[in-house]
Amino acid sequence: MIASNLRTLNIRPAALSYAGLIRRLLDENWAVHTRILPGHIQDKLNEYVAYLAEDYLSLRGFLMVELQPPRSSLIVTVVVHDNIKVLPVLKALIPHVELELQHRGVEAIMQIGEAPWLTRELPKFGFAVKDKIITLEWHKHPLPQIHPHPKLQIRSARLDDLPELLALDRLAFGQMWHKPKTSFREALSRAVSFAVGTIDNTLVAYEWCDQFDDDRAHLTRLATHPDYQGVGIGAQLLHYTLQVMINFNVNVISLNTQENNIRSQELYQRFGFKQTTEETGVYQKTLVRDKWE
Repeated sequence: MIASNLRTLNIRPAALSYAGLIRRLLDENWAVHTRILPGHIQDKLNEYVAYLAEDYLSLRGFLMVELQPPRSSLIVTVVVHDNIKVLPVLKALIPHVELELQHRGVEAIMQIGEAPWLTRELPKFGFAVKDKIITLEWHKHPLPQIHPHPKLQIRSARLDDLPELLALDRLAFGQMWHKPKTSFREALSRAVSFAVGTIDNTLVAYEWCDQFDDDRAHLTRLATHPDYQGVGIGAQLLHYTLQVMINFNVNVISLNTQENNIRSQELYQRFGFKQTTEETGVYQKTLVRDKWE
């Protein structure tokens, strides 16, 4: 327990029985940061590391963290009630979450996003900016001519592609950007476009695009196996994705990439993507393993 604002906060793991109260907390307060739809949080309570803070009146805070294999984690939802200060709630919740993460063998916790009420407090808990993410947008720009790879076949992704998709994801992206198996499973059923590129029946690339509004989409992933980079496969898959979105009457497509990833930016700019003014800090904290582990 922690005393704050003349209240005593009780900290406990977030059980499914609290799903309705958590949803209400998200809907009715301003200090909210979430990377997933509120309606999906209930489905994640048993899968993610999630804690809540309550006093004798009501639920006052909630923090949920997604495990990112192999040894990292990502803050996906934080919310603080309007009638209590942010810092005391974070002081109450973060140590409990970090302790459980350590016991699970997690070595780092990250926060991606510019929620000022949250990011201005994170340095007080040992978080530091490790990278910057920029946003690029495509506004129904004419597609450039490409030279298709003679052996590349593009088809819709299937559930039985999952092991190869996970392996490719770990090769194509750094550890802090790896997507967990559950995210891939959900994308295979929900994404507006999820396709793979194969050569001689070997999966060498994939794209994953989510649609949020009738005319807007987000390119969540575009990856090529390191052994097949530099031969136009990424360009061919991007061309495929944009054509699919055009067929779905999507007018605007956004994507995120690292500020220092010049090679990717050059590819996207070739297709008409332009950088926006939006920049997102990547905050990270290294967790010290327990001495007895």
